Amino acid sequence: MKKKLLRTFVSTLFIGLSTSTAFASMTMGERTIPTPVGVSPEFAQIIENRTVAPPLSVPTNTEEWSALQAQFDAPGIEVTRQALERLQVTYEAKQFAGVDTFFVTPKHIAPEYKDKWLVHIHGGAFVFGGGESALREAIWVANGIGAQVISIDYRQPPLHPFPAAIDDAVAVWKELIKTQSPESTAIFGTSAGGNLTLATTLKLQQLDLPAPGALFVGTPAVDLKETSDSWLTLQGLDPLGQREGLIESTFDVYAGGEARDNPLISPIYADIDEFPPTVFISGTRDLLLSDTVRMHRLLRSAGVDTDLHIYDAQSHGDYLNNLLFDMPESEDALNELKMFFNQHINK
Repeated sequence: MKKKLLRTFVSTLFIGLSTSTAFASMTMGERTIPTPVGVSPEFAQIIENRTVAPPLSVPTNTEEWSALQAQFDAPGIEVTRQALERLQVTYEAKQFAGVDTFFVTPKHIAPEYKDKWLVHIHGGAFVFGGGESALREAIWVANGIGAQVISIDYRQPPLHPFPAAIDDAVAVWKELIKTQSPESTAIFGTSAGGNLTLATTLKLQQLDLPAPGALFVGTPAVDLKETSDSWLTLQGLDPLGQREGLIESTFDVYAGGEARDNPLISPIYADIDEFPPTVFISGTRDLLLSDTVRMHRLLRSAGVDTDLHIYDAQSHGDYLNNLLFDMPESEDALNELKMFFNQHINK
């Protein structure tokens, strides 16, 4: 009798699992999410004081987009200026290969980076994060691993939709590898910058140009066509807010009418044959966790050497939080990045 009941239970379980339409959607009630155990006191304080702002209205014309860009970028510029002073990092704005760039130099340059530059492509939903605001992640890497960094202040929508940003990154890359080995150089970026890091590499392959020796891709938006799982399941936990509304509209103005499943717009649709070693970072409260995981699995399925680091309780880009104060999780991420680059571009 017990064996019969067990067979019935197992049969029912597998029937349920195979009937995908029965689990097409789920509605969950209000939940209380406590501060997780195991995170540092510094990060716990951030979590406990964080709020998710209400959605912003979507601009309807170029003038409104420009005004919102200025509004969004102002806090990032202030963080940049404070971080530069605190960490004693310097930069020089210059035209390089006809592209606006920032050459970022840490107080102490590590021996392995004395004679070369890494390439940074900033985030900001493709539309935001330009100008001095772009320097935040470049400062984080420069100070954290002692690297010299070229941060690309690429042309942005709505005036310059796809493929302007990629074209700028390719131009910088072509000029840079005239004076240093591509195999010993990395490209990196977070969020939209992670997308552009991947897309630029795909474009280099299309052009039969030398690829970087390694990539750092932080919590990338890799699917601008479809909504990955964590965009929905983690909504309310991540200050990024939600995809519906403003972020979806930034994808629209970036794509500029091009098909969103174009691999240069959504790298998850790329046919990967070979690719540089790539390290990914995300968090368990990150709206783009699923995008990150999906891209990591795509590269793994192609046999690419790739690492994935998921930090507990981190929302979108939280590993960058030590620009203005010490946070152990940020130091840990920098250590992982340093080890990955030492393995692949500093041999």
